[in-house]
Amino acid sequence: MTSRVIPSAAAGFLAAEAVIAGLIVANMRPLLLPVTADLSGGITLTAVNLGTAVVVLLAFAALCQGAAVLWPTPVIRWVEWSQVSGVTVFLLAQLNGIRDVATLVALYALTAGASLFLVLHERVGAGRWPFALGAAVGIVPWGVIAFYQIGAIVVGESPDLLIRVITVAMLAVSVVYWLAAFHCRRAGSAHPVLIAISVSVFAWLVVGLPN
Repeated sequence: MTSRVIPSAAAGFLAAEAVIAGLIVANMRPLLLPVTADLSGGITLTAVNLGTAVVVLLAFAALCQGAAVLWPTPVIRWVEWSQVSGVTVFLLAQLNGIRDVATLVALYALTAGASLFLVLHERVGAGRWPFALGAAVGIVPWGVIAFYQIGAIVVGESPDLLIRVITVAMLAVSVVYWLAAFHCRRAGSAHPVLIAISVSVFAWLVVGLPN
């Protein structure tokens, strides 16, 4: 019974945030992030509404936490973290100037895939190799984002300070999550707490971006 209290609280908290953030975003001018393809000199395929994206992210996390209360299984936990981390990196990459669809999809896939190594890490007798391999894969997207951020500074197009703060904050949350997974294979209550912190911090920092 106790094991369901924290996910239940996290689900309610995230759902309430999704509603509040949705109301705020509905009254804001949309911040659209283009997704392009390097075809025929470059074309814009679509644009991601950043405000809507973070509201969906909050709602998705709330849904997963609610599902974990009714059906407590590690599968939900790892589906949730892989998608939350993957989508967050996708959006962070866009905020830092990455527009090419192939690069964005690759960063999303690497991040989500790296998280799934933690499934093997949880297995008794699997050793530390799954964790090490997952960490090696998962650090690559952050390296690419750092390259673009530093490159923008070098050419005199430094990203907004808040974007740099968001990037560093989410990197810190990701590191904490991986450290928790390393030291406690079955983190229990740590997962919903870290997910709630991760998604909430990202959502409200994004909502605070100037239009």
